[in-house]
Amino acid sequence: MKKSHKLGLAAIVIAGSLVTTAFAGGIGEPGSIDDPVVTKSYVDQQISQLQFNNSGNTAQIVVEKLLAGDILLGNSGTEIIVRTGKVVAFGDGSNGIPDVTSGEDIAIGQQVALNHQLIIPRSDGRGIRVVEGTSYVMIRGTYEILQGDLENQ
Repeated sequence: MKKSHKLGLAAIVIAGSLVTTAFAGGIGEPGSIDDPVVTKSYVDQQISQLQFNNSGNTAQIVVEKLLAGDILLGNSGTEIIVRTGKVVAFGDGSNGIPDVTSGEDIAIGQQVALNHQLIIPRSDGRGIRVVEGTSYVMIRGTYEILQGDLENQ
């Protein structure tokens, strides 16, 4: 082997060992500040705390069975999806209910399309009323169900 090849090979070996040593020095010893040792109970506690915090951010979807004449009033931010039945938008004023699936406003008294997501914008007495038969509705948020037809009470 030529002398220049031996010097080049030696330089590569030295450079490689320097790089390896530099990276190895950056890794902390187990149990040190750079690489702390933690117990299983600590890890379990942190995981359960994360699960608890995440569960508070999303409300559960509830499925309700409504009968003809029943009125479901939603509070601000309540999401409603009508799965079955003939249902109309309900409210006191002239404001409708946003249908975020179609991007339109449903006027009070107008029939609600099945499987469309409605969001109640304010807690001002808006919701849905079952016109006939039975209706299954998915709800996320706070709501109140008034049994029977209010107009005939």
